[in-house]
Amino acid sequence: MNRAHDRPDYSVLSPLSAQFVRFCAELDPQACEPALLAAALVAWADVRGDVCIELDRMAGSPVPVDETGAAALHAPGLPAWQKALLNARFIARAGHRAPLVLDGVRLYLYRHHEAECFIARNMLERCRSVQVDPAWLQSELDALFGRLSRDDPAWWQRLAVAMSMSYGLSIITGGPGTGKTTTVLSLLRLLRRHQPEARMLLAAPTGKAAARLHESLQSGWNATDMGKLSKPVTLHRLLGAGRNGFTFHGRHPLPCDVLIVDECSMIDQGLMRALLEALPVESRLVLLGDRNQLSSVESGSVLGDLTGRGQGMLLSRERAAQLSAVMGSLPAGLTGQPACRLADAIVELKHSFRFDAGGSIGRLARALEQGDRPMIESLVGRRDDTLQWMFCEKGMPPPAILSWMIDRFSPIFDANDVEQAMSLFERYRVLCALREGPWGEMALRDRFHERLLRDGCMRAGADRQGAHGLPLLILRNDPETGLANGDTGIFWDQGSGLRAWFRIDGALRGFHRHELPVWQPAWTLTVHRSQGSEYDEVMLVLPPTDHPLVGRELIYTALTRARRRCTIAGHPALLIEQMLRSTPRASGLHARLGWPG
Repeated sequence: MNRAHDRPDYSVLSPLSAQFVRFCAELDPQACEPALLAAALVAWADVRGDVCIELDRMAGSPVPVDETGAAALHAPGLPAWQKALLNARFIARAGHRAPLVLDGVRLYLYRHHEAECFIARNMLERCRSVQVDPAWLQSELDALFGRLSRDDPAWWQRLAVAMSMSYGLSIITGGPGTGKTTTVLSLLRLLRRHQPEARMLLAAPTGKAAARLHESLQSGWNATDMGKLSKPVTLHRLLGAGRNGFTFHGRHPLPCDVLIVDECSMIDQGLMRALLEALPVESRLVLLGDRNQLSSVESGSVLGDLTGRGQGMLLSRERAAQLSAVMGSLPAGLTGQPACRLADAIVELKHSFRFDAGGSIGRLARALEQGDRPMIESLVGRRDDTLQWMFCEKGMPPPAILSWMIDRFSPIFDANDVEQAMSLFERYRVLCALREGPWGEMALRDRFHERLLRDGCMRAGADRQGAHGLPLLILRNDPETGLANGDTGIFWDQGSGLRAWFRIDGALRGFHRHELPVWQPAWTLTVHRSQGSEYDEVMLVLPPTDHPLVGRELIYTALTRARRRCTIAGHPALLIEQMLRSTPRASGLHARLGWPG
């Protein structure tokens, strides 16, 4: 019998699935189809950003191979499936090495399993108290914050600083405008007073996020203080990324006593593993991010897993007693039997100083966080100054989306100079849930460009060669120019020829088109690419047919990019269910850390 000929077509999952099955079948020609199906599913999961597959969730069920739910494959029952996996030569139990690792009911690629185990061990090792004089710390906190009641939103920022000063690991999570950066400024001041000679480094996953952190620090610190801090850099630059991997690793650790990392929801599992390996376990680590945002582009949902996938955090009695010495009595609901040891390192800032408590953006953001159906239903379709709705039917995106773009972007071409043009462009953004398809980032960008051509704003070919007034997005880090993946600029002729202008360290700098790394027009962005950015006004474009990528994390992320107003374009019959659907990635990190569920 020709086993390969009789094998199911695993390319219905992904081309990588079919290739990986062929590789596994070469390692074990006698492998049964349930084992090969599992290999195909693991490769498919990796493409989608999952760290593993969870056998108990898939066992005995058809496998949907696309967003329509069509199924061409069927998973066997759990006991039979696990037995088949343990008999395959390309699968090993946890603690042994093979292309695939079976750990309980989770099946991993070896590299994902090794990274997950390392992250869990390393994070728990960092959960330790740091010696600091309580009287000194209380005095310093009083000087920074004053004596606050627990009803004051800044009380939680004070708590976050106290927790970070007294523990080796700190995870400060919270939505936009909750004061994470303000908290970091206060923490840095105290760390400087407590350890004047400490080597402090700051980083973020992307160039855009690193630049925003730098701008925030500049606005809160004077030039003298800023001169004592290292400039925030990308994590890849921090670790010394090169063709042969990272310069800094376990055998060549980072020269660092304190590391602060912003926008941690964007960090994938592989990068977090590399970071933790390079950072000495004795060094203080502070992670900042919004645990309700989208997961990273690559595999994993590290910040979400570290913070218990939305679970509430309780401090242990020992940790609460330590903090009470500098904070006074803690809220009754903050202390108890923590679900996870890591909870002693986590604080969540919940009060948004940006969104008014009664404003629709803030109310919808909170409803999305909590999966609050009644609140979501009450807000969908209700228009006000901050939240607008554009209901769309199936077919092509309506002209109203292009009209929205024309109204906001066409004034760029009438700007007096590049500074004004850049400021106009940075106020607005169109965010797309998808990259491809008629409702995706690329198609909508092309349609808008055609409209600009018809209106005489731009010439043919401008989307490839650059043209006066065309915004652009950098797609690759470039050490020679200092431009980073995610940086946005604008083409402008200041009288001496066309240049691409970018805001770097607060000043505009121009580059000739031939100096630029790979770029694309930036009229539209995917929601993933928008993470770490903020705009006065956002248009979110959702496909009018259901798609597994569209869930409440994506909508929350897009919504909270808007400072003042958000317009959501989507199908009225789908919006509420999309907002209620959570799309967590398959991973065992939260369980490995001790979180239940």
